[in-house]
Amino acid sequence: MSVSAFVVRVFIITWKWGMGIVAVFGVGLGLLSLVNPQRSIRLYQAIMVRFNWRVTPINAAQELRNTRILGSILVLLSSVDAWLLTR
Repeated sequence: MSVSAFVVRVFIITWKWGMGIVAVFGVGLGLLSLVNPQRSIRLYQAIMVRFNWRVTPINAAQELRNTRILGSILVLLSSVDAWLLTR
């Protein structure tokens, strides 16, 4: 096996592991947003405070609904990503 083929093979394996980790975190964050959207919103607010930004929703009910919807989309896309990596 040539050096370049070995490097490509290592890159592909590393890429798959990295994307697998992204998929796992995506499913985790998506489930957090789906099951407990208020906590997900508080997490985002805590992160933004570190950048000296205060984030407050204008319509809390709509924000909770949108967080649940986006959480379910994130779970779906991350699951598809994980499935594609196992093929």
